[in-house]
Order: sequence, then structure tokens, then C-alpha cells
Amino acid sequence: MTARTLAPDTDADAQLKRILGSEPSPSFSVVAGAGSGKTTSLVKALAHVAAVKGDVLSAKGQQIACITYTEVAAEEIFQEVGSNPLVHVSTIHSFLWRIISPFQADIGGWVQRHLQRKIDELAEAGASGDPRRASRAGAAKEKRAHQLAGSRSIRSWTYGVGGDYGRGIVGHSDILSMVPEMLLSRPLLSRIVAAKFPFIFVDESQDTEPRVLEALLHVRRTQPDRICLGFFGDPMQRIHFGGISDIPAERGWEIVKKPENFRSSLKVLSVVNHIRAGADGLHQVSGLPEEAQRHGEVFFFVLPADSERTTTLKRVRTWLDSHSASGNWTLDPPAGAKILLIMHKLAARRLGFENLYAAFHQRGAGSISEAFDEGNAWPLTPLINSILPLCRGASSDVPAVVVRRHGTALSDEALRSVSVHTALSAAKEAVHALRRAAQQGGPGSMGEVLRIAHEAELVTLDPRLAGFLDSRDDNDIALPEATKSVLEALMACDVGELDGYVSYINRASPYSTQHGTKGAEFPRVVVVLDDNEESWSLYSYEKLLGLRPLSITDRTNRAEGRDSVIERTRRLLYVCASRARDSLAIVLYTADVPEATQALERAGYPSADQVFTLEDIGS
Repeated sequence: MTARTLAPDTDADAQLKRILGSEPSPSFSVVAGAGSGKTTSLVKALAHVAAVKGDVLSAKGQQIACITYTEVAAEEIFQEVGSNPLVHVSTIHSFLWRIISPFQADIGGWVQRHLQRKIDELAEAGASGDPRRASRAGAAKEKRAHQLAGSRSIRSWTYGVGGDYGRGIVGHSDILSMVPEMLLSRPLLSRIVAAKFPFIFVDESQDTEPRVLEALLHVRRTQPDRICLGFFGDPMQRIHFGGISDIPAERGWEIVKKPENFRSSLKVLSVVNHIRAGADGLHQVSGLPEEAQRHGEVFFFVLPADSERTTTLKRVRTWLDSHSASGNWTLDPPAGAKILLIMHKLAARRLGFENLYAAFHQRGAGSISEAFDEGNAWPLTPLINSILPLCRGASSDVPAVVVRRHGTALSDEALRSVSVHTALSAAKEAVHALRRAAQQGGPGSMGEVLRIAHEAELVTLDPRLAGFLDSRDDNDIALPEATKSVLEALMACDVGELDGYVSYINRASPYSTQHGTKGAEFPRVVVVLDDNEESWSLYSYEKLLGLRPLSITDRTNRAEGRDSVIERTRRLLYVCASRARDSLAIVLYTADVPEATQALERAGYPSADQVFTLEDIGS
């Protein structure tokens, strides 16, 4: 038993036990607001099924599947259920691969059809009449043709972050396309999934890919009495544009609401509820015993949107040190306050990795941009996990263990062809060259350290990155033009920018965004509302507050029930404000301070009856 499984049941937990104890168990959705203990309810549900139906599941060789968003979350949940082998916890990619991996011939057939579609698209692009476009398309088409030829001889497919079809590797994006497609088109596969996993629970369901959701619902529709789907999430905390807002209503589906909040003080919770009231109306109540509830603090500031933002924000934090009862606001977390910004670019500007940010956020970059924001972009993985540790050693030290773990320069195979002394000397020279390049830094140093590490085999790179760095004509890695553009921009960056980026994604800096604080909480939070530092078309606090009129597109989206700037911004503000445990400060930068002050008061935000301005916080 763990702390989560021993926690007292809420009404939602009791309802889930009733649902999961039924025969057959109906599918369900849990709508749990911020700080509600959603993960606790998920763990308790998993443990309950294992306890009540474990013998039957074991006898049939079945498992309870739990799909989570990250490997870290998967490991945490698995430990919370006591590492019970009845419970299979994994990311969506790993879960889908487990479903499809036994069907190697089907994987090969899908890869070949996928490659043929790409070849046909490139042939069409090559016939466009644009010589430059035709040349690029022709080169890419030739590589795809080589991959297609090579894939026909592959008999054993494996799964990696990036696809390398000539070597029998399918990637993340392939999994998200291939497996849902097969589940929708192969009735036998749906039956196999239901037979192996009669219970499938999905964590953070609001960020589920629509095609994955469609495939899971298809399995449930075709096997209604053999599978129970459980979705645990909160539409107000959807942070990915590819996610879903609500699970579509299905016949026999049960909705479980969990309104408790075990995180925030009463004053913070009142603001969180006010923000949410304009959406689905779920009203949260403190889940803490009355004697444990905290009154808390909320402060509103309206400041001029001028070039002194960084300075005035420091003044706000200094003022709060003197006027807040909850602790220090000027130190970095965990002792101080967390500062939440509208977008990662603003944090990148303040922490010195703006060029690195720009490299990954070019037009058309797509999923690689999202991976950068979440700290798991494949081009950066070797830099952060392997190259930085090599660069940080003492000048006379050659970390052979690191080289053996991450590269092939000192592998057993390499040491069979050269002496240990020769291999160590070469590795030492390469490591010293790597450290000199990193220490010198400057534009282009990111590419230089990558090339040194790659050519000396100090690290083993993702095939896509290795293919980009390797200029040999026999390289069959075909990268989309947008990905090539990202890699070219990455090579031109200063390797020194990695320090600020690593600090940011590890939450060691005071700055973050809604994406970087998913599931996190902090004693003191400063939320910065600023439309004017950058031009955002997706978010606008001033439109949410009525300080700027809605565009025609905004009005059309709202009228037709589509996601609009108002809904996106409301979710952004909800996620940010709900990170605060004790105290919350909302800082609005605007061109018209008096009008914005009145707008906050008109909007009825709790505690906005006293709004502080530049004159109040002093010099």
C-alpha cells in the first residue's frame, strides 16, 4: 500500500469503485480540476481493479493498461501501485508499440505503403515547375526510394524516437499514425487489444491525440462488453493544440466529477473558480479539513507596457517581500516565487537561449517545436545527456565510463581492432577538443561540438541527426525541409545557450509557462499577463478582459463553437493561477493603466477591488 492508495476516498473515488465493480464495467470520464488529486484517483482506481478482479485477470493472462504522458509519470504511477505486474503503465507510444510489435509483417507493409505515398508526393512536388523545389524533391525522392528498397528486406522491426526504415526502425510519429490506422481497419486487432487489456485508463486525457482517441473508442464500440475505457483529465488544462476538449458522449458512458482542490488557499481558489466560471462552470471547493485550510493572498498589479518590464517586475517582487505574509518572492524557487509567462519565448529571452528557441520555432516545424518546449527534442538529447557531461569534466580527465555508455569509441567492438592505449589516447584528444570548442563558444559552436563528438564516436546520435551531419552520398535519411531548417539553425547557435535552456526545462529558473508547470505547484506564483511584448494571435489577455475587441475570426470561431482566443487564453490563465498554493500575484502589462484597472474591477475578479500600480510599488 502507498500514500495515494491509503488516502481517504472522495465521492469521485467511491463512484469509481462502484463503476469498476460492475459486470461488465462501463466506460467513464473523470473530470478533475486543478489540485484535485487526479493522479491519486487514477492510482486508487488501478489498485481497486487489481484487488477486486486480479485473480480473474491473472488466470486469463490479462493486464490493466494505464497510458500516461511521460516516462517519469509512468514510473511514478507504477511505483504507486506497488509495482504490481498486473498493471502495465506506459506512455502512449510504448503502449501502441506493444499492441503492434508482434505483427512484424503488417508493420513492414505499412512502412512500404507510407514510403510509397511519400514518393508519390515528392514526384508531384518535383513536377511543379520550380527548379529549386524540383531539385530538393528529387533528392528526397531518391532517398525515399532507397529506404523503400531496403525496407523490403527487413524482417524484424524495432521502435525508436526517430524512424530509420532502412535499418528497420519506426519512430514516434510513425507509431501515432500506424497503430490507430490498423486498429480502425483490422477487426482482429481490436479483439486482441480487448482480450489483453480489458481495462485501459488514460491519464491527462485532455491532451490525447484525436486519432488515438478515435482508435480507442473504436475498440470500445466494437467490443462493448469486453473493455472498460477510463479517461482521467480536465478540459481546462488542455495545453496542446492537438488535444481534445471533451470526450465525446457515448451510450452507457458515465461522467465522474471531482471538484475538490487540495492545493490552493481559499483566496487563490476563489480566483481560480472565477476564471473557470466562464467555461464549463465546474466549481471547486477546498478538499482540505477546515483546520488545514489556509486563507492565503491574492494581489493584482497593472503596470505600463514599456521597455522597463524586467525592472518593474523586480520592483513588484521586492514590494511583495515587504507586503506579503507568505514568504520570499525575490529568490528563485523553491525558496522564492515562480514567474509564469504566456510563452516560452519570453523565458528564453530572459534566460539567454533566444536563438536556440528561434531555431526550433520556425514556420512549419510542427511537433519538434512542441518537443523543444517539453524538454525532449531529439536533436538536443545527445547535447544535454552526453556532450554537456563530457564538457564539464576536469581538464585532465577523460570520463571513459561516459564515452562507453553514450558512444562507440571505447566499445568492446572498437577495442578489438585497436589497442586500449590507442583508443584512450584518441578519445582523450577528442574530449579535449570538445571542451575547447564548448569553452570558446560563440555562433556556430553548437554545430562544432556536435561534429567533434560524432566524428570521434564519443556519442551515438539519433540516425536523423547523424544523417544530417554525415555528408556521405550513401546516406538514406530523408528529412523534411522544415526539420532540415531547424537543424541548420541549431548548428549556428552558441553552445552556451544550453545552460539557460537546461535550467528552464529542469524548472531550476524562476521562469516557466503553462506547459513547463504541468502538474506542478508552488507556494508563491507570479502570473505575467502581457500581450504587447510579442504579437500573439493565439492568446490575448486584453481580449479576455474586454480591453481589445474580438476579430472577425474570433467571433466566427466562438459562434461556431470552435476553439477561440478567449477559450485558449482562459485555459492559459486557469492553469497558471492554479499552480499557486498560498499566494498569487497577477501582473498585467498594458498601454492604458487606468482603463485596465477598471476592466479588472468590472470583471469581478476576487481581490481585484484593490489594484496596485507603479505609484503604489515605489522605486
